Amino acid sequence: MECIKDIRRTISNWCKEEWPYPVINDEIKELLQQCTSVTIGDDDKMTTPDEIIKKSQAFPVPFPIETVRMHELKNQIPLNTLRKNISSTYPLIHERVLILMAKFLSYKRHYGTSVEKQLYENMSVCELIDRILKKRAASFLGPYDKYKLLTGEEGASGWEEIGTTHEKPPLTLEHCLSYDEMKLSALVYLSGYTLCINNGARSNGGVVQEEDVEDQAVIIGVIGPRFHRRGKMEYEDILVTEEQNIPKNGYGIKGWRLVDVFRSKDARERNLMWRRMWAEFYDIENNTFEDISRQTKGKQDEQKPYEQRFYTIQNLKYTYPIFDNQAYYRRITIIAESTLLEADHRAREAGKMAFVNVVGCGLGAWLISPHQADVYVLSFLERVSAMLSARALDHVADVNFAYIKTGQDVQDIFSSKEAANDKSPSRSWFFIENKEHPNGGINVQMQNREPSSRLGGAHAGKLLVMTYPWDSNAHPGNEWWFGSLMTSGDPAAACSTQVAELHNAHINPAVSGHNVRVIGRHGLKTLSEYCLAHT
Repeated sequence: MECIKDIRRTISNWCKEEWPYPVINDEIKELLQQCTSVTIGDDDKMTTPDEIIKKSQAFPVPFPIETVRMHELKNQIPLNTLRKNISSTYPLIHERVLILMAKFLSYKRHYGTSVEKQLYENMSVCELIDRILKKRAASFLGPYDKYKLLTGEEGASGWEEIGTTHEKPPLTLEHCLSYDEMKLSALVYLSGYTLCINNGARSNGGVVQEEDVEDQAVIIGVIGPRFHRRGKMEYEDILVTEEQNIPKNGYGIKGWRLVDVFRSKDARERNLMWRRMWAEFYDIENNTFEDISRQTKGKQDEQKPYEQRFYTIQNLKYTYPIFDNQAYYRRITIIAESTLLEADHRAREAGKMAFVNVVGCGLGAWLISPHQADVYVLSFLERVSAMLSARALDHVADVNFAYIKTGQDVQDIFSSKEAANDKSPSRSWFFIENKEHPNGGINVQMQNREPSSRLGGAHAGKLLVMTYPWDSNAHPGNEWWFGSLMTSGDPAAACSTQVAELHNAHINPAVSGHNVRVIGRHGLKTLSEYCLAHT
């Protein structure tokens, strides 16, 4: 346990307080109340492989490969297995995010544009989730927002105007997600059983592999922070810049009414209340750049940026932003808790122990600072330790971090005498003890295993639960729908598993708002179960 104590000392500047759960006021309670009668339809449970095949054939964007499609698998795999994979799929939402969604609807009704107010006026939380799952593009990528819509239309940029009076077809709120919705959508995940046709390596290309592959696994699509667009998505919450963090944009506790007297009161309030909503979600101060600069002056440690609350990134492209490790930790907490609790639930249902394969999300093209990988892994480790102590992970045996490029200090946390003698230089591990856990604790390791490679040796018979990096405004596969099969973890997952069909809201009826599972302090609940308990 000395290792865990060292980790807690390391992160004490940005993880010294518990993240309090949000207060539910009467308006939010009323929105949750609307979801108490939501039921999981029989159609979701009874969808057949033939129905998936029919919907898949009707999907307007051509599939780039055929080997992962139901019509190919049907001839080789038992129908009961295929039915299980279809019906086991559901959207996964952390309870913090569900409450945030209700606050989002309340905010848009009060402060949204005329276009937004018309859309959200009578929308329920369940309908908002459904919209987030269905109104996304097929592909959405790159710093210039290159896209392919379900209509087949392609282009780049223009997404900032969606939801305003300046929006232009085909990018309209009626048919597409706005940037504000994308920020919320980045906190909505998908989980389900899948077949694996190969080991899931980045370059797998959809080629069927007969050996060293786990036949069945649980796959969870999660989404990391995106910093491509200044002032959008997580950029607003995690990065502090001289241009962005000013009273005019809603930052700061005082003085916002004195800024820019020519702007309307509605515009000033809109920015302030938007920032307040997100600051409350992360439980962070809504400070200006001036406030933070004053706090951090002379406190920069270039050698250990992962230990500081605020770290100034030496990146001229982004005008030397200040990175808030505490806000980032809480963003990663949503991923970590959702993944770990879902893995525990699936393993308990299966009567097995889970082997959880964690990949980096937001640590590739979206990365803004190398130290993010360190904070990402440290955040996961802190959550594993805390949840293990709370007896929330009794069915999780192992957590593996794969292909995450941390600094040497974080790699050293995993070093052990056993690892030093291992022939594989990329493998290291340590054990987090807890006498009440069925295995006496959880094994945590760093090994660059391929996502769906077979679990052998001591891991044989465990349930493989793997994550893959999804996107908040794309269907599973993302650039895969452009024909790019080997560019990132998203198309790699679409080439090796069933996510392109089974995690697609237009193909699998189980991917819907009413089929949501809410995950949090009390395990996993249906949407109605959670809302009944909190209204």
